[in-house]
Amino acid sequence: MLVGVTGASGHLGNVVCRTLIDRGFQVRVLHRKDIRSFEDLNVERVVGDVLDLEAVDKFVQGCDYVIHSAAIISIHGDPTGIVFKTNTEGPKNIAEACIKHKVKRLIHVSSTHAVMELPFETPFDETRPYKQKGSFAYDFSKSTGEQLMLKYFREGKIDGFVVRPSSVIGPFDYRPSEIGKALLDFYNRKIPVLPPGGYNFIDVRDISATIVNALEKGKCGEIYLLSGEYYSMKNFANVVHETSGKKVPKMVMPFWFLKMLLPFVKLYGKMKKANPVFTIEAITALKLGHPNMVNEKAKKELGHVCRPLKETIADFYKWNKERKVIQ
Repeated sequence: MLVGVTGASGHLGNVVCRTLIDRGFQVRVLHRKDIRSFEDLNVERVVGDVLDLEAVDKFVQGCDYVIHSAAIISIHGDPTGIVFKTNTEGPKNIAEACIKHKVKRLIHVSSTHAVMELPFETPFDETRPYKQKGSFAYDFSKSTGEQLMLKYFREGKIDGFVVRPSSVIGPFDYRPSEIGKALLDFYNRKIPVLPPGGYNFIDVRDISATIVNALEKGKCGEIYLLSGEYYSMKNFANVVHETSGKKVPKMVMPFWFLKMLLPFVKLYGKMKKANPVFTIEAITALKLGHPNMVNEKAKKELGHVCRPLKETIADFYKWNKERKVIQ
């Protein structure tokens, strides 16, 4: 069986490829210039991106299954419009090509950011209402892209379903991701204080295993929440300390104070010619991180399992030490 994977240069995408190969699938990837995350893998490569119709057609043709994980993740808004374009037109292009070439099944990787976090009083499950225009750029783009894909599935145009991971964390984070950068900053003692709130974290290998399980087990038109366990940022920092031995900050600053610092952080980023990881999107995500994301549906139907965060963070640091990113 040939499985096409978009987003293979990203954290989740490359680990999905590794899991597929381990289970005996042939893999084809759609990629641009950055091949670091899969250059050691035996995969067929198609150069291009999800907005390139010719490349998408070449990529999809002959695939039995397609896993669409490509997206632009942003905590810096969408000043050029590329985030919304990629995260909405990309799914459309992939779906249309899959229909044309009679792909057996299409899995769309969405995000918990596509739906409303509040209220906290009720469990966060697959029935949460979608975010609307006026939400943060990335959140609205994922909401729109997911709904577009579900329309194809529920109208019977192609067999497929949606998976919604929470915050993805773990080894094989080559770029690295925003959470990967934060883990490295914790290790290098570059984080002076902690933000309030927290989020639900899930090991990238556990998500990938569930997605590959879903090739056979998922039901058409359904949504599956692939969550792990919630940690406040204070507890998260404690796990970092336990696994790395590094000192971590103890002080938690209030949201209003961090918000007040944002203009100065933005100015500092401009001076350094680098995007800061500390933005209104980032701190709001932690402030609104739901403490009760339930994954019973994915456990029951897809065999979703979650390893302890301590193991995930330990493996992240071990992997980075092997690559000599940290000492």
